[in-house]
Amino acid sequence: MLLLIILTILWFLSALADYGQFCYLWQLKEYRFDRLLDYSSTLSGKKFFRGWHAFKRPLIYLVLFLLLPVNFESLKIVLTAPLSIDLAYNLRALFSHNLSRPKFTIKATALIIFSLSIEGVLFLSFFTSHIIFIVLALRWFIISVLVMAAKLPTWLAKLIYLKTAENKLTKFKQLTVIGVTGSFGKTTVKNFLALAVSEKYKVIITPENINTEIGIAKFIIKNNFSAYDIFVAEMGTYKIGEIAALCKMVKPKIGILTAISQQHLALLGNIKNTQTAKYELLRSLPADGLAITNSDNKYCREFLNQLKCQVKTFGRFGEFNPDCLIKNSSQDKKGITFTATIKNNGQLNITSPVIGSHNSLNIAPVILASLFLGLSEDEIINRCRHLKLPPRVLQLYAYGACLILDDSYNANPEGFLAALDVLAGYRERKKIVVTRGLLELGEASQSRHEIIGKKIGQTANELIIISTDFAPYLKNSAGDIKIIIETNRDKLLEIFKNFKEQNCIILLENRLPEKIYREIKS
Repeated sequence: MLLLIILTILWFLSALADYGQFCYLWQLKEYRFDRLLDYSSTLSGKKFFRGWHAFKRPLIYLVLFLLLPVNFESLKIVLTAPLSIDLAYNLRALFSHNLSRPKFTIKATALIIFSLSIEGVLFLSFFTSHIIFIVLALRWFIISVLVMAAKLPTWLAKLIYLKTAENKLTKFKQLTVIGVTGSFGKTTVKNFLALAVSEKYKVIITPENINTEIGIAKFIIKNNFSAYDIFVAEMGTYKIGEIAALCKMVKPKIGILTAISQQHLALLGNIKNTQTAKYELLRSLPADGLAITNSDNKYCREFLNQLKCQVKTFGRFGEFNPDCLIKNSSQDKKGITFTATIKNNGQLNITSPVIGSHNSLNIAPVILASLFLGLSEDEIINRCRHLKLPPRVLQLYAYGACLILDDSYNANPEGFLAALDVLAGYRERKKIVVTRGLLELGEASQSRHEIIGKKIGQTANELIIISTDFAPYLKNSAGDIKIIIETNRDKLLEIFKNFKEQNCIILLENRLPEKIYREIKS
């Protein structure tokens, strides 16, 4: 009886840790098989799926199942060994802060509870049989089957959410909806636009990185739009049809397409699929609406003649005849200045306290949308002086004697290269880049990381890589600068602490461990 209690406790702790980590991974990939499949092709993914929880321990259980006699009398004693090793493994991960756990949403909690319940019933049913080893080897399979099984109720719930949100928005006749999509720059343009028109209109925007169908639907259902004139919705996509569904729900009158590039190429398949998916916003606009896009980008301008609404373009190249031509763009540590020549409407001299001259391409569509909404040129020029970048987008702050250039929200190659241009301006400081690399670039991953690595080598004094996924591409192309590869969070924290009193500037690119953020913000 005592052995049964001990084994049950060991089993429960082992199963809880496993299902927590497996659920964390599914949640991180938004319960999408395509994103999980892309993750499995990275070094981190291969390490996970070849690691203790997903492969090695299940393999041990299968070997025991095959080798032990069917009526093996010491089965329970043998079972304590892998469960005890598992407990030690998980305790070590827990104390080193490497034991992942999901955000406990209703869906995640239900998945863990059902997974534990299914295995618990099987564990007790086959406790005296060597089939117990098969049961203990099936955890990834159990939770994955449940994730797949949840697709139908999740799909039905999504339909209900989308229809409820659509019906709610139709009641607000005064509301002008503006959709913003693109491979990069969506969040920045959304925030800039809200700030630009907020003195003339009451504006509500989708928060932070909420840009999916279900996320926006929940936001609409939760909020009262009766006091607002404009709703700016950021629209993201991982496959064709998602933006079309979003547009059916919110019915935008103005659509802004910032750019089309290789971001999420691993999920969308190729650049033409990306183009088709992003163009769904512009094709949804009514005849009295306005499509705004980047004329410098060939994928953005290719099908503009097929749209039924008015079209306005922006860009830096006069050969494509943009409606807003950006010229004389420059930057310093106080911000950027540029000239926006508006077709048939004069010239605006823009000054804005945002970092990075590339942000002129994020301000230009805001100018065009503002003119369409009735703002005067003077009002636009004045509002551009009050623009702010979103959190973790080229935010500059002190960390002791060190400066942090926080661009960790960025997830695209173009943004990374633009941030390196900003970093290059700090010639009086030691320049350090910290990055894990960029995800979901598909077949373009190696070439894009090699381009980034080469520019890092030309710009920075030191490169710290915090994931092994793309380390070879970055390291081999960065030249002779100092390169550190450190995946341990505690050791990485110590590295940051050593920089605190140095005359340096650290560019943070893409997601970092939360304990690093807490340290540099303390």
